[in-house]
Amino acid sequence: MDEPAAPQSPGGTAIWYFVGATFLLSGSSFFGISGDGRGPLTIIGIVAGFVVLAVGLVVFRRELTGKRE
Repeated sequence: MDEPAAPQSPGGTAIWYFVGATFLLSGSSFFGISGDGRGPLTIIGIVAGFVVLAVGLVVFRRELTGKRE
């Protein structure tokens, strides 16, 4: 016999991408690593923050349209 499909819970994954992006974008000033000689680490954090933000927007759009893989 076929079992009924389990109901999918509403999406909530995108919020964690936005939280992660927030910490990456503000991490250099929040954790005090934006001083002299720490420029590359700050730039890496900002670039990673924008990448995570972009991925979060894609996931958020997918959750809004209801298309899940």
